[in-house]
Amino acid sequence: MSKNYSSKEEAINQLYATIKTKFEQDGVLQEVRCMLQSKMVAMMKGKNDDQTTLLGRRQPDLSKLSSGGSNRAAGDMENAGSQEQDPRLHWMHQLMMEYFHWHGFHYTAEMFAQESGTANVRPVRQQLERAVGHFEHKSVPVLLELVADLIEKNQY
Repeated sequence: MSKNYSSKEEAINQLYATIKTKFEQDGVLQEVRCMLQSKMVAMMKGKNDDQTTLLGRRQPDLSKLSSGGSNRAAGDMENAGSQEQDPRLHWMHQLMMEYFHWHGFHYTAEMFAQESGTANVRPVRQQLERAVGHFEHKSVPVLLELVADLIEKNQY
């Protein structure tokens, strides 16, 4: 009977290890860890509302800065607080979220979303490009393309 028990236990351990490996490969464990950590932070800091960030800071008011033509395509992406938020700040948050999601920074994206009041969803690239310009390389995030263009322009 001891032999049957140990072989059953080995089979269960092997199944557990297989499931864990598959979840790690698919990013499921990372997402669960991220969700648990963000829930813990939210519980410790208090609930987030539309007006303040997780840490209790109000969203910065950038409306006093000159617009410089950066308001184009401001209504393209749906965001709960985007009507009250400066469009430049909204697009910067969206570029950062795309970068985080692109590279699999799930925890960083979740924490940034809570602290900035931004939805933790990967933005649609076409909408970002409508706001900041089209790029040749679709294999890198838009934010990286913008930085690469600035570096290239400053070198010549």
